[in-house]
Amino acid sequence: MDEIKINPWEVSGNFDDKVYTKIVNDFGAKLIDDKLLGRLGGLTHGLHPFLEDKTFFAHRDLDLLLDAFENGEEFYLYTGRGPSGDMHLGHLMPFLFTKWLQDKFGVHLVIQLTDDEKYLVKDLSEGQISKFTYSNVVDILSLGFQPANTHIIIDSIHAKTLYNNAIKVARHLTASTVKGVFGLTDSDNVGKFFFTSMQSVPAFLVSVMKKKNVRCLIPYAIDQDDHFKIARDILPKIGFYKPASIISKFLPSLAGNSKMSASDKSSAIYLSDDAKTVRHKIVKYAFSGGRDTADEQRKYGANPDVDFSFNTYKLLESDKKKVQKIYSDYRSGKMLSGEMKELAVSEINGFLERVRANRAAVEEKFADYLFDEENPF
Repeated sequence: MDEIKINPWEVSGNFDDKVYTKIVNDFGAKLIDDKLLGRLGGLTHGLHPFLEDKTFFAHRDLDLLLDAFENGEEFYLYTGRGPSGDMHLGHLMPFLFTKWLQDKFGVHLVIQLTDDEKYLVKDLSEGQISKFTYSNVVDILSLGFQPANTHIIIDSIHAKTLYNNAIKVARHLTASTVKGVFGLTDSDNVGKFFFTSMQSVPAFLVSVMKKKNVRCLIPYAIDQDDHFKIARDILPKIGFYKPASIISKFLPSLAGNSKMSASDKSSAIYLSDDAKTVRHKIVKYAFSGGRDTADEQRKYGANPDVDFSFNTYKLLESDKKKVQKIYSDYRSGKMLSGEMKELAVSEINGFLERVRANRAAVEEKFADYLFDEENPF
């Protein structure tokens, strides 16, 4: 664990199941057990592949939120994106899962674009961040979200609503807490100290707008947990429910267990990568669970569980029987590593084509998705 660094602004190291379990225990969250999985699957009439393979593997108060839902209480979803660059597959996977939750439960979704945060923590101009914000929103919405129950909050655009509620959080947030949780020092700009108050707001904003307490479920990657631990501590002090959460692992980089990185173009598949680039990256960089030679592969088989191509294929292919057959063929040696890579290339390129095909329609009705401060829900 010495080489592991994980916080909202920096992630490094190699992550495996043992590391993730230790992180969850250290952070004070809970692993999603089979009982909770079965309960969730009963409500959604089947589990998303990200739950079955434990990509989303931990939670905070998901069981309590389901209790309330079964007793007739409504809830909404909240997730977000820090727009500091072009999006890759690792960025988009949590939104695929969030859309599934939204569709299954028929609830509203708030998506926060934290352009203010990126201005505070990244060496980027306002113009660069504005460009990434628009492009990232279009990429996300191109997964098929509908305007009627999807609400985009851009911090710089919706600053009045956010700030007027963030100060309620900030009043209970001390500098010592921020230093202790995020590791900030006296040399960090004051905006970093305040920012977590802004990220807390969507976790109770629907309650403010509806003038009644409404529960919130937040899907996010484990590196964002610090923000929501603070929100869970403070929100009851200002009269709102603690937000529940469902927490994901990182999508591994092409090279193995480290996180896909926006700073290393060869570690990730970008939404802007064309078919030729995707194939080149998979063939050249994708970590393989196969053997050194074709003969050894046929004799001993591969280890699909650590194979980037198989694991990415599994995330994108909805046919469980097909995934299981590929798993069996690859593990037994019937399928070779090169064949597995080509199958992943085809699956990834098909997915990217579908997303890009939706961009024009999303751009036409972009304004319809923006959070309406006068009549939001």
